Amino acid sequence: MKVITRLSLGLTAGLTFLIGSVLLGTTTADAKVIQNSFLTTQRTIHTTNSKKQVQLSLPKGTTVQAAKVKNQAGRKYIYINAEQLSYRLRKPLLSSKSTSNFSRWIPVTKANFKQIKTPVYLSYYNTNVRKKRVNNRYFSTNSNLWQGDTLPADYASQSGTRLRVTTDGYLEYFAKSPFVYRVSKKPTVTLKVQSATHPGGSGKDIMIFKSSFSPLPFQKTADSAYTLTIRWLSAATVTAIPNENNVKELTHQYISKIGDQDWYHRTSTTKF
Repeated sequence: MKVITRLSLGLTAGLTFLIGSVLLGTTTADAKVIQNSFLTTQRTIHTTNSKKQVQLSLPKGTTVQAAKVKNQAGRKYIYINAEQLSYRLRKPLLSSKSTSNFSRWIPVTKANFKQIKTPVYLSYYNTNVRKKRVNNRYFSTNSNLWQGDTLPADYASQSGTRLRVTTDGYLEYFAKSPFVYRVSKKPTVTLKVQSATHPGGSGKDIMIFKSSFSPLPFQKTADSAYTLTIRWLSAATVTAIPNENNVKELTHQYISKIGDQDWYHRTSTTKF
């Protein structure tokens, strides 16, 4: 940037940006990258969390989701939520007292990222809603599925069985997870998703793995692979907090089936 500030004031803003880009080796960002876009790293990216307290590494080929996007001085940047990543990548956050799961701003260049479509293995939930507020209702979805059909009213002090698929393609199963946490601890079991399908109109997210584990109802295929199907039911439940006689907020949950098991994920909260 020092070279740019020494240029004569008679140069146009466009020429200044062009020279600056050449000197800095930058690449104009893809204008299609917006909040919640998915991207794959084109090289290993070394960064920190936003507080600069924790070193984070994103190996080449890691799929991430843009938590936020900004444009600055003709360049586009994103930051990611490392909690969405698999244990091997988010692990450094667990050894720190940091209050930030978010990375620093990372330039969106062709050298760093390639934009991709939403991974099929994440089709079981809405990947585009992040803490949206409409009047007194807060909409928020994430990849967490909890076993059962209703969020407990005293969830803040409770734990439950949790399942999710990370943005970089790992199925994580937690036999006992607190409902309130900052960073997910080491899963009870982790499996890499090999591939996935989402037949149109079926509401099914069918994932394929090399192995399986109980108590999830995997199905063995003819070629010795294993499938796990998450089926959305178009059904919902409501939880009154703290109770039905003194309602301060209502939480809304959508129900899915895995085999004959009920699982739910929280989608919105209405406060009174």
